[in-house]
Amino acid sequence: MMENKNVEVRDLRVKEKFNLKKFLVRWEMILFYILILINVVLMISKPNLYFAAGTIPSIIQSGMDLSFMVLGMIFILMLGDIDVSVASIMILSSMVMGLMMDAGINSVIAVVCGIIAGGLCGLFNGILVAKVKMPAVIVTIATMSLFRGIVKIILDVNVLKNFPPIFKTLSWQNLFGFIPLSLICFLIFAAIFAVVLHKSKFGRELYMIGNNKVASEYSGINVERVKIMAFVIMGIMAAVSAIFFVGRMGGGVSSTMGKGYELEVIAIAVLGGISTSGGKGKVYGPVIATLIMAFLSYTLGLLGVDANTRKIVTGVILIIAVLIPNINKQFFANVKSSFASKKNK
Repeated sequence: MMENKNVEVRDLRVKEKFNLKKFLVRWEMILFYILILINVVLMISKPNLYFAAGTIPSIIQSGMDLSFMVLGMIFILMLGDIDVSVASIMILSSMVMGLMMDAGINSVIAVVCGIIAGGLCGLFNGILVAKVKMPAVIVTIATMSLFRGIVKIILDVNVLKNFPPIFKTLSWQNLFGFIPLSLICFLIFAAIFAVVLHKSKFGRELYMIGNNKVASEYSGINVERVKIMAFVIMGIMAAVSAIFFVGRMGGGVSSTMGKGYELEVIAIAVLGGISTSGGKGKVYGPVIATLIMAFLSYTLGLLGVDANTRKIVTGVILIIAVLIPNINKQFFANVKSSFASKKNK
């Protein structure tokens, strides 16, 4: 008898695990449908351009400099925090790399130093948030101005151009003629982040802190350490983005570049299903959302929508992305109560 009950429980778990209906209406799948829809609109409106060689890779490549910052932002949002200094860290890291290369220092060393600079910026943010207990939004608004100000003072109106060809290669090269190298790099990083978030102790701690910080502290989690690590990782990913940003921009960096990127990064992460209140989301949602924003921006441009209107669209998407989880929660609650009332009758 007991054996039969165990079999029944096991069967129920299997059915729950492979529920096709639930899978098809998951937020990540809805994002996939949106991505297909945007492609259909682009295909119908500009068929000759859409099917032209190099169009799809170019669209994907246009969003890859943001993509690495999106991965870092996942960890920050998981904690229930936010980082609006990411674009400034990216430009500061670019400047460090460029200045060192201008001085004749080996490119590899310059890149490593640029990544270290990004990590130190993240460390600074993390200490202020975790140790000093300042709100993340206030800290990162302040450091956004601080880091950007440092770049403006050092560069003034000058443009750094002495970057090696490998930067452009990483940003624009296609494998086999149609697979962007930058996309492959992004997917490798995304896979690493997925393993860390979903399979490691650090990932579990991120979820727990985001869901209940006080309970996490009582359970023995070093919340300060986890927060600092998350901000350091964010800084490092902003520096990695700098490599692809410089390559996509043709190998030049100025103090005015990258403004507004922080909003797009946050919008993509939230659109991908990462909760702004923390403790909820998966890596593959923002991966799909990154492609959505790249295709959407390109499609709007082809349809004649100006840059300012596209910024409005980004803002609207961010608002909708924040609202949707609450709408879905209420919708499923209503459906559940409806079924319950029918059963009672």
